[in-house]
Amino acid sequence: MKSRSFLKMSGGGNDFVVFDNRSAWFPGGGEPVVRLCRRGLGVGADAVLLLEADPEADLRMVYYNADGSEAPMCGNGVMCVARYARMIGFASQPLIHVATGSGILEARVDDPAKPTVRLRLPEPTGLVTSYPDLESSTYAHVGFVDTSTPHVVATVENVASHDIRGEGKRLRLDPRWQPAGTNVDFVTIVDRHHIRMRTFERGVEAETLSCGTGAVAAAILGSLWGSAEPPIRVETSGGYPLEVDFNATGGEDGAAPFAPHLTGHARIVYSGVLDEI
Repeated sequence: MKSRSFLKMSGGGNDFVVFDNRSAWFPGGGEPVVRLCRRGLGVGADAVLLLEADPEADLRMVYYNADGSEAPMCGNGVMCVARYARMIGFASQPLIHVATGSGILEARVDDPAKPTVRLRLPEPTGLVTSYPDLESSTYAHVGFVDTSTPHVVATVENVASHDIRGEGKRLRLDPRWQPAGTNVDFVTIVDRHHIRMRTFERGVEAETLSCGTGAVAAAILGSLWGSAEPPIRVETSGGYPLEVDFNATGGEDGAAPFAPHLTGHARIVYSGVLDEI
């Protein structure tokens, strides 16, 4: 990978090493990704993103977690890859169809010189609104939904002081979500249009500063619990809020889609050239 150019980007607080891989030079997952993402010894990131060509879409995003495993999708990652494609002229129109392991998503980048990106995500699946054995004085609600990435969402009174590492790991490894595991989002409802969220992310195996698909999961479940209504501002540890909008009557007996949209910031941190990684 010596002498390869990259961008360091931040999607709402998730940080990524982003490469143009249209010539298919990248060596793949595993150890190369681990070296790149290792903080202190590598570039440091939650994941590696590859921009690739795709015969059925405007481009493809390939996503590698910090542990070297490949994941099908990441909402904040798609925002970064979409803006990058517009910046380098690979995508010439504001509306971009991005192929992922979870299907083709629509991203809208009206001005590549600005960080704002809007996504339309696939319909959520696997919805479970309550796990009575997990609900207690600590967790008023616990639910699950796959928003192209699996998420357990649990409401807490004060997410700022919650044990994200310990409880995140416990729920992430719960047998009912094995063998693939799940991401875990802890949420405090501020008001009907504002929630705070912290995320324990599988593949990173630690708290990350943001999660786009987690924000969508938390917003939809918050609505179904009667605690929130769209549009919902999701405040994350990264400091750049995400906005989630969807059809609040979605999911009722399958009669209407949720049609979730996610708006956030894909920011360029710096550009560089690999040397001795």
